Amino acid sequence: MFRTFQWLILAVLLSACAGGGGDDATRYYLLPKVKPTERVVLADNIVALRELDLPLYARAAEIAYLDATGAVALAEEDRWADEPARASTRALAGSLREALGTPVVVEPWGRAVEPVLRIDITVDRFIGTLGGDVTLSGDFQVVRLDDRKTVSAQGFDIMAKTTGTDFDALTRAHADALAKLSDEIIIAIRDDAT
Repeated sequence: MFRTFQWLILAVLLSACAGGGGDDATRYYLLPKVKPTERVVLADNIVALRELDLPLYARAAEIAYLDATGAVALAEEDRWADEPARASTRALAGSLREALGTPVVVEPWGRAVEPVLRIDITVDRFIGTLGGDVTLSGDFQVVRLDDRKTVSAQGFDIMAKTTGTDFDALTRAHADALAKLSDEIIIAIRDDAT
């Protein structure tokens, strides 16, 4: 019995040593909720959003940022808690859903779903500096699916300020930039509706 207890203590100590690497310092961040300011009502129409086409560095699990020299750096201990393209797309879909008051589906959507509009977004730049600004630029298209007509095709160049010098502030600025993109898309849809 005593020998079994000794082996148990030894196993616990060895597993503690093996698991005591540098992983304890890694921090994982969720993308904060994206809050729109613009509104337009699309009565009971479904909108489809394709996954954001992000640059390679913005798809990394490690949070990308610009260092003091202007080079793209990947944080060693600060990471996204979710796959960045998925998280950004889902956050933007939630913002659009709130702003439009209608369902917003993200690809792949089922065959039974018949969206009225489809939104395609290509991102050229989505990065910021600690204690500085996050830049989100690229272009988007809003396509009406019944006649395949492009409702809007335009570029965007968005800046969102960070409110601190840490990665938490940087992730919040990412969400603010997506909220501004949501507003630009809503304005484009509203302009077409009037």
